[in-house]
Amino acid sequence: MPRIVVADSGPLIALALIDLLTILPKLFSGAYIPDAVADETIENPEKPGALAIADALKDGILQQRFIKLDSDLEELSNLLDRGEAEAIALAVEIGAVILIDDRRGRKVAASRGIEITGTAAVLVSAKVNGHIDSVKPYLETLSLSGYRLSQRLVDTVLEKCGE
Repeated sequence: MPRIVVADSGPLIALALIDLLTILPKLFSGAYIPDAVADETIENPEKPGALAIADALKDGILQQRFIKLDSDLEELSNLLDRGEAEAIALAVEIGAVILIDDRRGRKVAASRGIEITGTAAVLVSAKVNGHIDSVKPYLETLSLSGYRLSQRLVDTVLEKCGE
């Protein structure tokens, strides 16, 4: 069975913008977010993706988890924003893959031995596993929505997917 995943705010918002939060249970055995990520993404219903993320929590696609304050979380909070820090701490705690796009957050997660995935990798996996027909329209929608994707990443993803 695929591993469980802990998601940071950025990829959650991206997947919400392209209406693909429902892909997570098809690719992972469970999808969790810490309290800080929930706060960052759904506290203001006017924010992009907020309603879709709230619905995903309500529908059980995502599960919210409390992460206790300890010295590791405090150290992480000094390096990263609270959502990223809690996501990394939760991934360590439950032995999960982390879904994170932020370069600094990925570096810190890697330094703790956490397996990392990102929004683009989720799209590739969704295509490879037959859950979506094409990644290109999703990448275009993300780009038009203001989600930053380097041209190199877009080219790599399209090449991996034969598009």
